[in-house]
Order: sequence, then C-alpha cells, then structure tokens
Amino acid sequence: MAQRGRKPKETTVAVKIDHAKLLKQFEQEQQVQLETFYKDLAKIKQKVNYALTHIGFMDDAENLSQAAFKAGRAFGPLDEANDKLEEMLEDIYSKTDLEHWDDINDN
Repeated sequence: MAQRGRKPKETTVAVKIDHAKLLKQFEQEQQVQLETFYKDLAKIKQKVNYALTHIGFMDDAENLSQAAFKAGRAFGPLDEANDKLEEMLEDIYSKTDLEHWDDINDN
C-alpha cells in the first residue's frame, strides 16, 4: 500500500568527535610507519656496507679469479638491497600520487 501524505522528517544526530584523540592516533600511526621505514633503511645500509667491504677487498686479490670471487660475494647483498629499495618505493608510490620512482632521473 502506498504511503499518503508527507514523508516523516529525518532526524539528524550530532556526533561528537574527539579531535585530540584522532590526532594522537594519527601521530602514533605515523611514528610506527617512520620506525618501520627507518629499520628497513638500516637493513639496506647494512647490506650495502657488507657488499662494499667485499668490493674493497678486491684490491688485495692476487689474480683475476680472486677479484671475481670477491665481486661475486658482493653481488648477493647488493641485489637484496636493491630489491628491498624497490619494494619500499613501490609501497610509497601506491599510497601517494608522486611520480613513479623509475621515471625520476639524476638530471
């Protein structure tokens, strides 16, 4: 059966928002994200330092095969560091409207 007459008035309910609480929660989330970002960068720095140490020892090599072996030992950590950096950049890119990290050049 169809309703006759006026529609009943819609009532609105005032919602009380605690802005201080929301701000504190946002600051806590930002702190956790910053700590995670910092720890990831520290891990990358350790891998790069490890690789650079092996590359630095290439000067002590007596022949080409020893130099190649030392360079090969540096490749693994450098590859891991590169993968982690790419993962971090993709994560940031997916959450923002920044230019894609691969499109940015040194110029």
